[in-house]
Amino acid sequence: MNHPVSVPRSAPPIIALLPEDAPFTREQRAWLNGFFAGLLTQLATRAVPAIAPKLKVPVLYASQTGTAESLSRKFAKEARAKGFDSQAQDLGSLSLEALAEFKHALVIASTHGDGDPPDSALVFALQLEAAQAPKLAGLKYAVLALGDRTYAKFCGFGRLLDERFSALGATRLLDRIDADVAVEEPFRTFRETLWPELHKEAPVAATEPGVGATAEYVDEEPEEPSTRERPYGATLKSNDLLTASGSDKEVRHIVLSLADSELRYEPGDALGVWPRNAPELVERILSLCALAPDAQVTLAGSALSVAEALASRMEIAKLSIATAIRFAAIAGDAELQSLVAPENAAELERFLYGRDAVDLVARAPAAFADAQSLIDLLPPLAPRLYSIASSLSSHPREVHLTVSVVRHARDGRQRGGVASTHFADRIDVDGPMPVYVHRNSRFRLPADPGIPLIMIGPGTGIAPFRAFLWHRRAHGYTGRTWLFFGDRRSRFDYLYREELATFLKAGTLSRLDACFSRDQERKIYVQHRMFQFGSELWQWVQDGANIYVCGDASRMAKDVDAALQRIFVDHGGLSDAKAKLELRTLGASGRYLRDVY
Repeated sequence: MNHPVSVPRSAPPIIALLPEDAPFTREQRAWLNGFFAGLLTQLATRAVPAIAPKLKVPVLYASQTGTAESLSRKFAKEARAKGFDSQAQDLGSLSLEALAEFKHALVIASTHGDGDPPDSALVFALQLEAAQAPKLAGLKYAVLALGDRTYAKFCGFGRLLDERFSALGATRLLDRIDADVAVEEPFRTFRETLWPELHKEAPVAATEPGVGATAEYVDEEPEEPSTRERPYGATLKSNDLLTASGSDKEVRHIVLSLADSELRYEPGDALGVWPRNAPELVERILSLCALAPDAQVTLAGSALSVAEALASRMEIAKLSIATAIRFAAIAGDAELQSLVAPENAAELERFLYGRDAVDLVARAPAAFADAQSLIDLLPPLAPRLYSIASSLSSHPREVHLTVSVVRHARDGRQRGGVASTHFADRIDVDGPMPVYVHRNSRFRLPADPGIPLIMIGPGTGIAPFRAFLWHRRAHGYTGRTWLFFGDRRSRFDYLYREELATFLKAGTLSRLDACFSRDQERKIYVQHRMFQFGSELWQWVQDGANIYVCGDASRMAKDVDAALQRIFVDHGGLSDAKAKLELRTLGASGRYLRDVY
């Protein structure tokens, strides 16, 4: 029978840590048990150093086609690995009041159309415009603005965010960085410049390895099998003319094989294609500059011939404002130097429209002493994006495109779009085409197939809606769907006429309203059809319908936007201001979705 060790009443009992058969006397065993118990108590109550809280760094995105969102998720993922508390979040999901609660925020913002915010950020932009200082005092921020220099208001929305945040009392962590189409290098600069600034802001030891952070995190973005930088070599299966003989347009249905690829896409995504420039354009530039085709140049640290660089790596079929500015300085071109002045922006835009690198080089071919100086003038070739017109559920291991071939004449010379003429003229069946999937997470079918769909897609804007309908047919969805389609002439330009009739007969498409602008004396466009059936359209919206628009951004999308606002006024009884706000709210909530270009 064991006897407990006698201890003062006020002391806690000592737990026996040594086994009873340990080779000690009872007194020795009691002393050792007390010693070890005291040691353990001391270790257990020793002060544990406090772990500094992680710096919260939300990465906010304003994205129309998914690029800004993708970059934001990459940044947040890397930030978490470095010990920051970071999540990607849609800027449009925040109120200005919620943003004001943040101490730090990074913003990656696309510009949509000619200086406009992406649809999801329209309501936020209205709040930002109306706010007064010092609404954002206490916020430290940085902006990466995404844009395209071919538009007059380059990075317009990113610039607006940067300027308004500062005006409202926020403090820049670093100067805004603007990205022109190719985002990789500006994104790298943005990250590498920010890390030292963020570490300065973090609590002591908060971002040291193993302290207050862990390198373990959920990979939200599985690596794509093919990317912009590592495209997949698809092959051309078919290239069929959709427009009939007699049309003044040339629209083609392109089918590319993904047979041995892991490439996957969803309806609403776009396909990025890497075309080659027309050989005659390359030859003309080389001839003007008296350059040998095999003269060596260096691009991104790699050597290649100037002919190959012009054919596959440089933008020569259209001119940007930045290229015109550089050329004016190099060549001492007085006319261009006048045009590139800020006050002459409209005249410069008219000058550049429809012109290519040949037009520029011909003004001063002697300005290029060697091949490298020519290559250094030109911007990199950008991939072309096409809305995908198919569904993997109906077209496994294929991707379909609806391509309008761009051809025009200027100054006695035929010109054309890079990718569209490449498809039409320079690639044979079984020929290669480097491609990748450009995710468009905002232009998606709703998760609930019962939600009504209103689809507005004139011309090649029908492409994603063809994908929607094929997808719904494959899955047997029969919810209400309404398509507005328009083109020039019914006889020549009614794209996918037979397919649409089949969808109607099967119930995949509930309603089709088509119009053809040149079939009658008075031109009728999709917005006129919308007005015609405004009462029914308003009721569909009241029933929870999603509205999708695809096509030309410069005119059609603006006309459709105005038509919807008018319908909300006429049939919903809203004021002009409330109708505009209602449409912006639908956009922010994901019910008014646009894929416009």
